[in-house]
Amino acid sequence: MLSAPRPAAPATFPNSQVANFYFRPCRDHCDEIILEYCRCRCGTVRKRVAGTGFTNLMEHIRRERPSFAEEMLAATPGQTGSVVHYVSQTAQNTFGWLELLVKCNLPLSFCESKLARRSLKSVSVETIRRVMEAVARAVERSIAAELPKRFGLVFDGWSHDSEQFIAVFAWYEVDGAVHCPLLCMAPLVSDETDDLSAATHHTFLGTMLTHDYGKSVDQCIFLVGDNCSVNRRLADLIGVPLVGCTSHKLNRADSQQVSVCAEDLISDQAVMIKLRTLHHSAKLRFQTEHTHWGSSFATPSQNFELLPFIDSEDEELAELLPHAASKRRLHDLLGELKDVESVSKALQGSNVDLLDVRVWFDGLITEMPSYARYRAPRADIVHSPDFEAGCVLVLKGQAKRLTRAEKAALESFMVDPRAQDRATDEEEADASASFVKRIQENRRLDERQPSYELLASIPPTSNIVERFISIAQTTYGQQRHSGERGVIVSG
Repeated sequence: MLSAPRPAAPATFPNSQVANFYFRPCRDHCDEIILEYCRCRCGTVRKRVAGTGFTNLMEHIRRERPSFAEEMLAATPGQTGSVVHYVSQTAQNTFGWLELLVKCNLPLSFCESKLARRSLKSVSVETIRRVMEAVARAVERSIAAELPKRFGLVFDGWSHDSEQFIAVFAWYEVDGAVHCPLLCMAPLVSDETDDLSAATHHTFLGTMLTHDYGKSVDQCIFLVGDNCSVNRRLADLIGVPLVGCTSHKLNRADSQQVSVCAEDLISDQAVMIKLRTLHHSAKLRFQTEHTHWGSSFATPSQNFELLPFIDSEDEELAELLPHAASKRRLHDLLGELKDVESVSKALQGSNVDLLDVRVWFDGLITEMPSYARYRAPRADIVHSPDFEAGCVLVLKGQAKRLTRAEKAALESFMVDPRAQDRATDEEEADASASFVKRIQENRRLDERQPSYELLASIPPTSNIVERFISIAQTTYGQQRHSGERGVIVSG
């Protein structure tokens, strides 16, 4: 007996979705909405009284558009780029509130404001909190599904009101593209302990990865963070290399260089402070618009620019102006800092790798040998010199020059195609192949240069975390000090 497959049931849509898809509220000459009248896409105006349903509107749709179900199915999100016609009004309202509160940095209690509810549909703090937690869990599931078996972690911490927070980003590649999602931003310690040691960091990372993403901390193959002792010990506990933030290395080397001219800079700063007074700044305003000073790096530069316009006959300023020897030292320091500033700005780029950093640092060491204390390839501040040196050689295309220690440091990143090629060749090889031919084939496979993954995309700085923390400090600090109820989502 033959049986024919049952045809698929046609898709059905609620009358509310169908009506909202085709009709829009009419507006008067003042652009005010007329609640009782709706205009169809074809231009027909139909009356709909609140509380009477969509019968009148559906009658027009069924008569004029009998294939409305097919039209709505054809208008999929992939073609229209929008799902607004298939989302309930409640979901749209909740999403609108969520977007408003997050993007405008508003407290959760704002949704219960009488002024806000006059223009927007009401929603409670409990609903917003529940939706935020649900969205966070959905994002975690999405990241967990994408997170590969091997990945890196970029992290940093900050303190606020005696509470230590830690922000952690994952770093991995998917189809050759770098992905760096935020994994967590949470207090490091609980109420039960105030231990901020490397062991606490290790426990925190392990618990977070296992609970939220179904991963183990042992699957992490590198860390990027500050060069402090806690992070160095944490890398030892996990058994992975630590790529110390090169911006921190640069800052420490600069501090040492600037300390040599500390007295000259203090006197220079005193002149700048004096020039901020109303009397002296009024004089300078006729000569230049630079009457507001920026960073400490800009101060010597501004001093030399303003020096020709400073009234040397002023007794108050004459006592503060630097002497000739001090000017020479400051001028030399300014030239060095300009080179450092150039490297510092370049480190903020998104396509910087460890090879770029090594080339720039070697150039600075050539010009200023004293910087080798913090910027040399095997300086004491470097946690994993073999790993960083090996990365540089691989990025140069000189993997054959790797030492035994450098190969061991890069072992977790190696993608060796020889084993797969050898297995394929053995399957295809003729059993009667000569011994010499097999030896030659093995030699060819051994001569192939191994490839490594992730090395070209490892960030040399933790700038991505520092930028995020800078925003979080402002947001969290302002809302914490506001003292309003329901300001932040805890947990």
